[in-house]
Amino acid sequence: MNISNPGYKRNSALIAAALFFLFSFVLYFITQPANPDPFNYFIYLADALLAGRLYLQDTPFYFEELILRDGLSYTIYPPMPALLLVPFVAVWGLSFSQVFASILLGSINVSLVFLLMRRLTESFEKQIWMTLLFGYGTIYWYTSTIGSVWYFAHIVSLFFLFLAIYETFGKRRVFLIGLLLGASYWSRILTVLTLPFFIIMLSDLWLPLSPGRSILKRIKLRPLLLLSLGVGVFICLNFLYNYVRFGSPFDVAYSMHTISEAKAKVSPWFDQGLFSLSYMRHHLYTFLLQPPAFIESWPYIVPSKVGLSVLITTPVFIFAFAAGIRNRLALACWLAIIPPALLIFTKSGTGWTQFGYRYALDFYPFLLLLTFKGIPDKLKWYHKLLIVLGILVNLWGVLFINKFELYQLY
Repeated sequence: MNISNPGYKRNSALIAAALFFLFSFVLYFITQPANPDPFNYFIYLADALLAGRLYLQDTPFYFEELILRDGLSYTIYPPMPALLLVPFVAVWGLSFSQVFASILLGSINVSLVFLLMRRLTESFEKQIWMTLLFGYGTIYWYTSTIGSVWYFAHIVSLFFLFLAIYETFGKRRVFLIGLLLGASYWSRILTVLTLPFFIIMLSDLWLPLSPGRSILKRIKLRPLLLLSLGVGVFICLNFLYNYVRFGSPFDVAYSMHTISEAKAKVSPWFDQGLFSLSYMRHHLYTFLLQPPAFIESWPYIVPSKVGLSVLITTPVFIFAFAAGIRNRLALACWLAIIPPALLIFTKSGTGWTQFGYRYALDFYPFLLLLTFKGIPDKLKWYHKLLIVLGILVNLWGVLFINKFELYQLY
């Protein structure tokens, strides 16, 4: 058997991707919460779409994040996750499990990461370790098992974002890349701010090298227009979606869903409105420094649902800084991380309740790529050790929160 044969390598990659999917599905399924999260807004929205409606009917009493307009209830969230659920709800109705959908799509994303790594390196060892890192050594594991409206939106957004990145390192069909990024945006609005990554990584298409010619004469508008058109399809759809519901094309849902005065008085995360620079210190502390909770009895250390530092949940991410900045991939990644991070860090609330800092999932693919760039193809023992430590920390978080229900709400 000729293992250098392209067909053999392709089949081996597909088998490995399938194994990652199966392992992830089983792992995520058996570690899901003993009491699944009941906030399945997208199931109700999918049911509404099937009936030709944008408003929800007969929702549970605990659905608090709804906008009431002209006597009708609308969700705050973009509709792409609900659109993916439409076929399932068409068959199983409102009884279909949003948690199951999250586990299913979450497992597919792990396989996508492996296939992406196949396009980035010939090192099979590195492909495996980087996939293990993302699927089980980050808060993505916990996120995939929850299935609530907030967490499922992250999973769907990452699905389309990884597809866009995969296409960027593959056939590079620019319009398709734009569509995929737009679909991610229609799941989590902030991910549209990662557009600089794709502009930079596709720069050889719209700004080819041509010695002796000025920059202006080298620019080819067609690739940029196709990319913009792909994203623009979903931006226009979102404008229409908002206008039909709220009479405004803009994302006014959260501002319409005003924060109660009582909540603002007791929490420093809401007292300055929806966005404020004063919130940055809370986000940065949660993202970089937040420790676990310490209690006086066994097991003494438990997860804090306020969050947990990324340096604890995924310590190997520290090697993202080893990627440098004087190369196209690193520059593209940093310019995809900084814009959404800056906006996230000024938002009221830090994502509570959660394990880790879930808002960072909006730029985790690029943090993963930076870490990939900062680690050599032949991993050192300390790279593997940090990845294993991350897996153990995330196993601890998933088991303590989902199975043992040992955590603190502070």
